[in-house]
Amino acid sequence: MRLDNRGMATAELIFATFIALVVIGAMLSMVNDEVNQSQVGNLGEARISGENIAEALNTVYINGNGYSVIIRLDPNPPFNAVIESSGNSSSLTIFTNGQSINIPIIPKRFNSSYNLTSGTNYIIKNNDGTIGIIEFIE
Repeated sequence: MRLDNRGMATAELIFATFIALVVIGAMLSMVNDEVNQSQVGNLGEARISGENIAEALNTVYINGNGYSVIIRLDPNPPFNAVIESSGNSSSLTIFTNGQSINIPIIPKRFNSSYNLTSGTNYIIKNNDGTIGIIEFIE
């Protein structure tokens, strides 16, 4: 690059720097989008597992006293499910990668609060309208 009296070398350098910044910014944006899509995918998989737990809870509740079901939770993606009951309300919350999802459930009475972990098997049982959950070991 040859310098001249009008500063063309400086203008070319500024233009080249601007182009490099635009390219770097576009690449960072693409990487950020991929990371966000991965997090949304993991959250969606955890939600599906939570929906399966909610379906099992609802099925046990609706089928009445003595009905039980064994639920097997996949180890991937890793998540924790918390079931809390107080008075006439209960909630199922799925926690994964610092994010949480609340899933509505029908049963309102549980023996206590429960913490379910992915990769574990559980027995869900209806005992006179109160739902109990214990870990199932084969």
